Order: sequence, then C-alpha cells, then structure tokens
Amino acid sequence: MKYFICALGSALGSALGRINLGIPAGKTERIISVTRIQDAVFETENQEVFISLPALLRLKDKTAPHGIVLKPLLPQPPDTTKTILLTPKIDAELDIPEDNIHSLPRAMDGGAYRYFRGAYCNEKNVILILNPQKILEDKL
Repeated sequence: MKYFICALGSALGSALGRINLGIPAGKTERIISVTRIQDAVFETENQEVFISLPALLRLKDKTAPHGIVLKPLLPQPPDTTKTILLTPKIDAELDIPEDNIHSLPRAMDGGAYRYFRGAYCNEKNVILILNPQKILEDKL
C-alpha cells in the first residue's frame, strides 16, 4: 500500500529525529496546500473540520503546509463536511507491504498513539502508520 511520508524529526529533537509519519494514500481524497498554524488539535470552519497532526503529537512547530482531505467512512453527499488533516511537509511517497507493518506495544495504546495502527522500520527510519479511520470515528 502507498503511504505519504512526513518527517517529524526536527520538531521532535535529535533523539527522535528519525521518526516519520505514514498516512495511507488510499484513505485520502486529495492533498491541498494550506497556510495555517493551528494550536488546537480540532477546529471547525464553514463545512470543514481541521485536525492538526502537529498539535495532536505536541510538536513544537505547529506549521502544517499540507492538508490531506480524508475520504469519508461511508458514501456522503457532495456538500457534507470534509475532514482535513493538517500535516507536516509531505516528503515522499512510499510503498510499504502490509506484512512489514508491526503492531505498537500495548503501552502505546493511549493518548495520541491510539490513532496509529503500527510502525514500519527500515535501516534509516521508523514510520508510525496513521489510522485515519480511527480519527474519523473519534473526531477527537
């Protein structure tokens, strides 16, 4: 499956600088450019719900140059509220085989980590795999 990869490194500091975020491309409608700094995790405006991943993950840098419009869980009329994930810069697209995604330890079941379904590790980085469905179900 294809994932959009966002580097979280500089915002997390040097000790955790190799941690990235993977967002399933198949769960997205489109990517849009945004110029928005959002300190709160969740905001609504017009017919749009904005969820800031930098705020959710308590990153120092709250800027989010990309917005990922999520596909709804169920088919919806065109004028329905859209959910947009505000994300750090999308650096790459990567195909990750499902067999290579490992479950997170049970100790990470709470807090913001409940929105991740696993992690992929390679020789350079750890990629936390986001579960957009969980975000849409909870709507924070």
